[in-house]
Amino acid sequence: MVPISYAPTLEFQSRKSLEEDIIKSLRDGNVHMIAICGVGGVGKTTMVRRTEDRAIKEKLFDEIVTVVVSQQIDKLKIQDQIAEILRLDLSEKTLDGRAHKLRTRLMDSKKKLIIFDDVWKSFEPEDIGVPYGGCKIILTSRLKDDVFEEMGADKVIEIQVLDKKEAWTLFREKSGDCVDDLDFRPIAEEVAAECKGLPIALATVGKALKNKNIKTWEHALLQLRGANPTNFQQVLQNVYMPLKLSYDFLETESEKSLFLLCCLFPEDDNIQIEDLALLSFGSGMFERYYNIEDGRNRTFHLLERLRSRFLLITGRNEQEVKMHDVVRDVAIFIGSKEKQGFLNVCSMDSSRNCNWMSVDISNIANAKLPVGLDFPNLRLLMILNSNYLKFSQGFDVNDICFKGMEELTVLYFSHPNFQSLPSSLEFLKKLRKLHLHYCEVKDISVVGELASLEILRVWRCNKIEELPADVGKLKLLRLLELRACEKLKRIVAGVISSLVGLEELKIVGCFNKWEAKGNVSEERNASLSELESLSNLTSLEIDIFDPNLVAQEILLSKQLRRYRIRVDGFLFDVMKHERIITLQLPRDVTIGNWIRRLGKNTQSLELRGDGSNDFNLGEMESLRELVFRNCSTVEKLMNAIDCKLPMLEHLKLRELRELEEIIDGTIPEGSNSFQNLESLVVEHLPKLGYLWKSPNQNVSLVNLKSISIDDCPNLRYLFSMATARSLLQLQRLEILSCETIEQVLWNEMESNTEASVIEFPKLKALTLLYLPNLLAFTQGVEIIKFPQLIELEINNCPKLRTKINQFPDGMIEKIFVSDRDNIEEIFRDDGNRHIIFQELRELRLQDLSYLTTFYRGAESIKFPKLKELWIGNLQRLNSFVPIDSEPTHDHHSLHFFCNKKNANEDENKDEYYEDENHEDKKETEGEERIESSNNNLM
Repeated sequence: MVPISYAPTLEFQSRKSLEEDIIKSLRDGNVHMIAICGVGGVGKTTMVRRTEDRAIKEKLFDEIVTVVVSQQIDKLKIQDQIAEILRLDLSEKTLDGRAHKLRTRLMDSKKKLIIFDDVWKSFEPEDIGVPYGGCKIILTSRLKDDVFEEMGADKVIEIQVLDKKEAWTLFREKSGDCVDDLDFRPIAEEVAAECKGLPIALATVGKALKNKNIKTWEHALLQLRGANPTNFQQVLQNVYMPLKLSYDFLETESEKSLFLLCCLFPEDDNIQIEDLALLSFGSGMFERYYNIEDGRNRTFHLLERLRSRFLLITGRNEQEVKMHDVVRDVAIFIGSKEKQGFLNVCSMDSSRNCNWMSVDISNIANAKLPVGLDFPNLRLLMILNSNYLKFSQGFDVNDICFKGMEELTVLYFSHPNFQSLPSSLEFLKKLRKLHLHYCEVKDISVVGELASLEILRVWRCNKIEELPADVGKLKLLRLLELRACEKLKRIVAGVISSLVGLEELKIVGCFNKWEAKGNVSEERNASLSELESLSNLTSLEIDIFDPNLVAQEILLSKQLRRYRIRVDGFLFDVMKHERIITLQLPRDVTIGNWIRRLGKNTQSLELRGDGSNDFNLGEMESLRELVFRNCSTVEKLMNAIDCKLPMLEHLKLRELRELEEIIDGTIPEGSNSFQNLESLVVEHLPKLGYLWKSPNQNVSLVNLKSISIDDCPNLRYLFSMATARSLLQLQRLEILSCETIEQVLWNEMESNTEASVIEFPKLKALTLLYLPNLLAFTQGVEIIKFPQLIELEINNCPKLRTKINQFPDGMIEKIFVSDRDNIEEIFRDDGNRHIIFQELRELRLQDLSYLTTFYRGAESIKFPKLKELWIGNLQRLNSFVPIDSEPTHDHHSLHFFCNKKNANEDENKDEYYEDENHEDKKETEGEERIESSNNNLM
């Protein structure tokens, strides 16, 4: 084989690291199938070509076969392609007969790589004669889950779009030197920015505009911004059509509709999945027999499918999605051109027959909708103000603008800044969903005329003071959401109990005047007892500001599956689960049975105040997150016999002044308590003597990833050695300000030689601060291994003598050790004489009175990425790396401080070196000698 002469491609760091990852996987004997995925046009095939070329040059394989699979899998054709490259005659007629002959050929002694490019459906390579395990296989596809998971890929590599700097480099290379001209540069940068890092768009647009005049560039920019490439044929053919193919390949109309729905939101918007779910439900996208909860679950399922095809990406968190701008342009093009004007994301004076419309009023002159609009087929209308503009007279929704929209089922306002709802809303007899977001309206009584309304969402409408009685006429209403309406002080009594079809009620961050049961005054507000009338309720979110209301009894719907109950005004937004209770109760408040019943199925529970210590935590087998703080009455968190919590993932205990231990008694042997615990935070517990007291503790922390202990002055150690052996997933360990702690792990077998080595295989960050009596990790252990350590920080631990006795595989990025009286060396090597701190960027050693060397036993040491070096007050440092014989010097080795006396006469002066431009230098420059201004330390 010889390298294939593809056109030369630019080197990008983001692509280079992926290429190295693929090559590493090809060398790994445990990896048989590698999957490369990403959105259409992101560079999957280019990556495969580079990998193939590299594999040939490095002689990783004797034979390489590349086959393009495409949308329809033709197994006979694939067999023919493989046989042709292998120069194998396939005269057999049947698929199985040909597969047997291919398999025999591929199982000979030669090393082979089979590449299946552009896979759209899963298939079994064995069926066509490619033996799994007998060959290395690479797949490329824009469909992640449907292909790679079903085919059982061992390694999945996602290719992302180029960053801004790489995108400009590629665009400039394709468009030529003209973009460097002062007249062209601004418009060229805007055109490149519209391609949003997608390589196929950058290359296609760049080539199309090469050597064109500035007017052509300006016209191209206009078309790219307007998602209208019909007069820009190269873009249409090379960019839009390949991405449209991904749309055409979607299996259901629901997937296609949800994809088009996303493009109605502004460019670069982080789209709330909840918004999409309710818009989909309101527009009738799902069958009418779905309830809202079922529709929401359906939306989540479809969005996952769209994400697995890279038509959508995750937003700022898992509750949001985003559209790549080029993909959004394709969606707009499909909806407006391919579907006969189904979609309109431009203006309100065209596409009269469209079904869905999104209008950005910040682009409308004088902020007024035209009079006499006629959209007889319009079912979904979104009026947005993406720039959050403030209009001096308010946004004018004139009283006749909805007369020509009788088919409208969804009306969505966001930041429109209008001050009243138009009376013409009464013409919308089929309206099912109304969303008001950041509106200046004061009165929403007209909503009561929308007899078909099923979803009413009112967000941050800060001039609304009352939920009027007219809302109680909405007998078909399924969801009522009032969120962050700061001036809402009154909900007319009887309104909520009148909404008998309500499935979801969310009143959060606003109304705080729930009445006590039995109040009969004329001006009374809604009471919690009205919830008893809602027999269809599946979801409930409410704030209760009067803790005494918790004591009264309420019978909630048996169908209730999702709830967030917040008492006394502190936030639970950080809690991500569906069933949440947060309570802040004084000592004299009794917790009602309705809260206790909900508590048994709660996933997240936050308790504050002395009155909150009245739960039997052992009953809460669904609990995943527990926060307990500011309580002076609790001494034991729970009894060992009742302790279950098999699902608990996060436990945070803070400011519990009387807490002596977490578990009262000995946990039964074989218990599954805490087996799913991932994070443990313990802060400001002055009487806590133990986490788990019994000698063997009978607790398995196999999933614990993070531990943070702060200000526990009575704590002597964290875990027993037996428990520590289960900490195989621990990634972060932080201990601060614990005055009496002597060792992190209590070694119950101190003289046993088996305990002389302990390893934390996944620990990435270790922080030990202000521990005046810490002697060691554990007594009797000579070697402690942290093979994956990235950050090491030790400060004010004067009695600690334990060293890290194994070099952490070159992954460590930060070392900060200071204020320790006894430490003589930081690392001691166990065999390797040539050390490379491959990723170390920051090294700080300060106030180490007895430190004589940094790394004992090494002959050479390198820091290729070191950016900051702090050396201060190291009175006994004789050599940074002591060596017994003179090393062989070469330009790759770093020998600063090797066998050289620290001659700095000012012991209180820190030496600080920083390279601001390090990333732009060659790698070898990071290995050069680091010199100070006076050369005293060399």
